[in-house]
Amino acid sequence: MVLPVILTAFVVVISLIVVWYRRHLKKMGEELRSLEHFLSVLGAVIDKTEIGLAVWKSGELVYINSKIIEHADSIGLNLRDREQMEYLIRHPEEKLPLFDILSFVREYRVKQEEVERTWRKELGKRYVEIKYVRKKLNDDFYGIVITRDFSFEFTSVEHNILTALVDVLVTELSKEEVDLYELGEQVRTLLTEYGLVDIFGIALLEPGGTIYYPYFKYSDEDDRSGMRVSPDVKNVTRFVIDKSVKIWIRNSEKEQEFPDGYRLQRIRGEVFTIYAVPIVYRHLTRGAVLFEKQGEDQFSELTVALFDKVAGMITLALSFVETYNEVRAERQKLFEMSIRDYLTEAYTRMFLEQFLEKELSKSKRTGSPISIVFLDVDKFKEINDRFGHVYGDRVLQTLVRVAKKNIRAMDLITRYGGDEFVIVLPNTDPTHAGSVMYRIVEALKEYGISISYGIIDASKFDSIDEIYREVDAKMYEMKKARVVNRKLND
Repeated sequence: MVLPVILTAFVVVISLIVVWYRRHLKKMGEELRSLEHFLSVLGAVIDKTEIGLAVWKSGELVYINSKIIEHADSIGLNLRDREQMEYLIRHPEEKLPLFDILSFVREYRVKQEEVERTWRKELGKRYVEIKYVRKKLNDDFYGIVITRDFSFEFTSVEHNILTALVDVLVTELSKEEVDLYELGEQVRTLLTEYGLVDIFGIALLEPGGTIYYPYFKYSDEDDRSGMRVSPDVKNVTRFVIDKSVKIWIRNSEKEQEFPDGYRLQRIRGEVFTIYAVPIVYRHLTRGAVLFEKQGEDQFSELTVALFDKVAGMITLALSFVETYNEVRAERQKLFEMSIRDYLTEAYTRMFLEQFLEKELSKSKRTGSPISIVFLDVDKFKEINDRFGHVYGDRVLQTLVRVAKKNIRAMDLITRYGGDEFVIVLPNTDPTHAGSVMYRIVEALKEYGISISYGIIDASKFDSIDEIYREVDAKMYEMKKARVVNRKLND
């Protein structure tokens, strides 16, 4: 009695499940047919606008049109090959032209959120706008990629890049020292933003023939900046520099040999398109600017023309830097000549007075002592008369050299006039200044040079003239004392 009831109940339950499942399948079928119908209608409309479209539902490709297939084929990408797409999303470095897009997809596809982003890239000599949208509908996430050819807008792109580059160069050239790595990084960022390059480099020829690359970068994970190539290596960069010619390599795998023994050295295994421009100014080739992109024949004539302009602006900037450095060095040389005595290389009296004003002001403000030493060479006139002026000049040079060895970097020795010199010792009282002078006097004895000097604490005086008078008087007190001592000894 119980068993028939149980069997009857079981049959009823199974029947209900089958009915529900058939209705569910019918609903799913209707939804799928509805989706397919919607996408086919949408595709027909989109095809009229030359826009590429691909749609994934929960990771499955549910729609793709011919235009996006055409755009993807230009860089060897098969959007219908799920295995290839999965591999590239996991390893975006394998497809450098789409590195940032693939990295973005990899990051957001595991997140339960909607997102939207747009890029502009050069794909197979065409400029394509790529838009990625991740949208949740009902309980499913849809991944949508939309592509649009905007080659006709390249003039606007070129204008944007060159305008931005001018701003970059102005910023860099306004700095005390131009950082070529930072300059290269900003140029590469500009060009990769529009998908024009994957690799950018600046190479400079050093004295001796070594090629130095202040900037050469594939990606953040593969940065070769700072590398040097010895003079015996005849690579493409050296070919461009030695021959002072531009070079356009459409396939790095097929075009490896060049005249006179130059050869393309492949650092990475992939095929690249390479364009290199020599850096020439003042009738000399100083280096090269390198543009590279993964894939065969990836640069259009428009892109190469833009690269020429970018390289020209970098060349102009480097020329400006060199000229500026030369002018600055010449100004520094003239300044040094104006503040240093040409014979002894001690500072001049003019510089002494400027230095003294600052140190006296600091001394009075802080209450610290500042010792001034006034000295001259004993019997210098007799030395000149007996041994000649050339010998006398050597005596003065030796005096300054010995004094510099026995004073600090913060101290100052200046030629006051003739054989008279002034030494300034900041933060030093006369007692310690006396110890310094004792070392100098003892060292000069090895050269047979004798000096007289006076020491005062200049912080106690109000004017430079007062200081000169007082310290000069102190020096002559030493001279007089020596004369008296000699007479007593005689």
